[in-house]
Amino acid sequence: MNKETVVKIIARALELKNDKIKLTSHMDEIDEWDSLGHLSILMQLDEEFQGKASGLKSLAEAKSVSEICDILLEAKLIVG
Repeated sequence: MNKETVVKIIARALELKNDKIKLTSHMDEIDEWDSLGHLSILMQLDEEFQGKASGLKSLAEAKSVSEICDILLEAKLIVG
Protein backbone atom coordinates (compact mmCIF):
# COMPACT_ATOMS: atom_id res chain seq x y z
CA MET A 1 0.00 0.00 0.00
CA ASN A 2 1.22 3.53 -0.73
CA LYS A 3 0.37 7.17 0.02
CA GLU A 4 -2.09 7.46 -2.86
CA THR A 5 -4.09 4.57 -1.42
CA VAL A 6 -4.16 6.28 1.98
CA VAL A 7 -5.52 9.44 0.32
CA LYS A 8 -8.34 7.35 -1.18
CA ILE A 9 -9.06 5.70 2.19
CA ILE A 10 -9.33 9.13 3.85
CA ALA A 11 -11.60 10.42 1.08
CA ARG A 12 -13.85 7.37 1.49
CA ALA A 13 -13.92 7.79 5.28
CA LEU A 14 -15.00 11.41 4.88
CA GLU A 15 -17.47 10.48 2.13
CA LEU A 16 -15.74 12.75 -0.38
CA LYS A 17 -14.71 12.26 -3.98
CA ASN A 18 -11.06 11.26 -4.37
CA ASP A 19 -10.19 14.57 -6.05
CA LYS A 20 -11.28 16.53 -2.95
CA ILE A 21 -8.45 15.07 -0.84
CA LYS A 22 -4.76 15.44 -1.65
CA LEU A 23 -1.55 14.51 0.09
CA THR A 24 -1.24 18.18 1.10
CA SER A 25 -4.76 18.41 2.57
CA HIS A 26 -5.11 19.62 6.16
CA MET A 27 -8.09 19.08 8.44
CA ASP A 28 -8.67 22.85 8.73
CA GLU A 29 -9.33 23.00 4.98
CA ILE A 30 -12.00 20.28 4.86
CA ASP A 31 -15.37 20.83 6.52
CA GLU A 32 -16.06 17.09 6.76
CA TRP A 33 -12.82 16.54 8.70
CA ASP A 34 -14.21 17.38 12.13
CA SER A 35 -13.92 15.18 15.24
CA LEU A 36 -16.44 12.68 13.87
CA GLY A 37 -14.70 12.71 10.50
CA HIS A 38 -11.37 12.06 12.19
CA LEU A 39 -12.88 9.11 14.03
CA SER A 40 -14.17 7.79 10.70
CA ILE A 41 -10.66 8.10 9.23
CA LEU A 42 -9.14 6.21 12.17
CA MET A 43 -11.75 3.45 11.93
CA GLN A 44 -11.30 3.10 8.17
CA LEU A 45 -7.50 2.96 8.50
CA ASP A 46 -7.77 0.37 11.24
CA GLU A 47 -10.05 -1.74 9.06
CA GLU A 48 -7.72 -1.45 6.04
CA PHE A 49 -4.67 -2.40 8.12
CA GLN A 50 -6.45 -5.24 9.95
CA GLY A 51 -6.25 -3.67 13.40
CA LYS A 52 -2.64 -2.50 13.17
CA ALA A 53 -3.49 1.20 12.91
CA SER A 54 -5.28 1.29 16.28
CA GLY A 55 -1.95 0.73 18.00
CA LEU A 56 -0.58 3.94 16.52
CA LYS A 57 -1.70 6.49 19.09
CA SER A 58 -0.09 9.36 17.16
CA LEU A 59 -2.73 8.93 14.41
CA ALA A 60 -5.30 10.42 16.78
CA GLU A 61 -3.27 13.64 16.87
CA ALA A 62 -2.54 13.84 13.12
CA LYS A 63 -3.95 16.94 11.46
CA SER A 64 -3.08 16.36 7.81
CA VAL A 65 -2.97 13.65 5.20
CA SER A 66 0.81 13.90 4.94
CA GLU A 67 1.15 13.53 8.72
CA ILE A 68 -1.02 10.39 8.63
CA CYS A 69 1.12 9.01 5.81
CA ASP A 70 4.34 9.78 7.70
CA ILE A 71 3.07 7.89 10.74
CA LEU A 72 2.04 4.91 8.61
CA LEU A 73 5.41 4.99 6.82
CA GLU A 74 7.29 5.03 10.11
CA ALA A 75 5.24 2.06 11.30
CA LYS A 76 6.05 0.30 7.99
CA LEU A 77 2.37 -0.13 7.14
CA ILE A 78 2.82 1.65 3.79
CA VAL A 79 5.68 2.24 1.40
CA GLY A 80 6.80 5.64 0.15
